[in-house]
Amino acid sequence: MCMTLGSLQHPLAISMKYLPLLIVPLVLYVVGLMSGPMIGSMIVKEAVVNKPLEKEITIGDFKFPINLAEMRDHELPETVETVGQVKLPVVSGDGEKSLASGRKVKLLNRNGNKLIVETTDGLAKGEVDLSQTDIFAAIARKKMSDNLAAAAANSNSSTPQPPAPKPPVVANNTTPQPVQPTPEPVMPEPKPADPEPALEPEPAAASLTPEKIVEVMQQSIKDGAVKVFTFDKVTAWKATEDEEFDGDTYQTGLALYKAVTIFGEKDVEAKALIKNGKVVKWLYANTGMEIPKGK
Repeated sequence: MCMTLGSLQHPLAISMKYLPLLIVPLVLYVVGLMSGPMIGSMIVKEAVVNKPLEKEITIGDFKFPINLAEMRDHELPETVETVGQVKLPVVSGDGEKSLASGRKVKLLNRNGNKLIVETTDGLAKGEVDLSQTDIFAAIARKKMSDNLAAAAANSNSSTPQPPAPKPPVVANNTTPQPVQPTPEPVMPEPKPADPEPALEPEPAAASLTPEKIVEVMQQSIKDGAVKVFTFDKVTAWKATEDEEFDGDTYQTGLALYKAVTIFGEKDVEAKALIKNGKVVKWLYANTGMEIPKGK
């Protein structure tokens, strides 16, 4: 059987006809592999993780992961402390107020990575960075306090209570008898206490004689009771009448002594207030002022 040239070329012509249909998908597949990541990065943006809003605080054996972005306002502490020197604008005018580290301030609100705080006296207010406060430590302390309070409440509620007493069982065939009240014990009337013996008034100190008054004054000056004069400066001694001073009655006496003043030597009278046989106080007789004491 003889085959013509046209019959041999027919299959080749058919394959050449459909070759583009095979090449185009292959080219598109290769292009897709190469450009896929580039196009994907243009369409999908990488999620931004705000690390400044997240922190883990350790208190003792407890760890508290804190994410400010997930916390509501009522979960935040009412006050925080400054970290480092912080400057806040003054509310009533121009200028700034400088706060030292560890200063307690009110937490009013938050704005992203910043907190809006106010001094406790209300004179300065403004925004500060999270790093300028102990916000995370304050939240951790609050969580720790809440946990301890909850544990204490659970401990109290789990304390076993004593069982209630069971009512007495009365048999069906027994008529209950009325309960006789227990008579209250009769307490004997207390005997009246023996009256305390009346205190006898202390005997009044015997009054000194005029001679004894002079002796008491002399001994007082010899013992250095005053600074302004000494025994050898006294030129005369005299016992005088009883006198009331500051609501109390004293025996009195006078001592005349020589004093050197800016006007020269002058006689000055010193009055002794005597009680219970001793000089209690020395006064200037003319003015009633107390003479400075000695040793």
